[in-house]
Amino acid sequence: MGIYWQINLLIVLTELILALMLLRNYLEMKDTKLGKKLFGVSLVFVIQSLLAIVFYVRWAGMGMGKEVAGPLLLLSLSGLFGVSLLYSISRM
Repeated sequence: MGIYWQINLLIVLTELILALMLLRNYLEMKDTKLGKKLFGVSLVFVIQSLLAIVFYVRWAGMGMGKEVAGPLLLLSLSGLFGVSLLYSISRM
């Protein structure tokens, strides 16, 4: 597994941890209308992170190199930024 794939996996694992923490923050609010929506969005981020891990490991195993992993690195970073932003807002 190349360095680009390893970095992608590290970013997505960090995003997954933040998404789980986000999910935990909204768990108390899930009985309200807004809380249900925020909880649902958090759950989507958790599922997205898990699927990204599965696909990244599979694509790396298929021998796809930095031509695929490089652009995905930017997408992984943008996802991490988005979840980080939502997590920081959830703590306000």
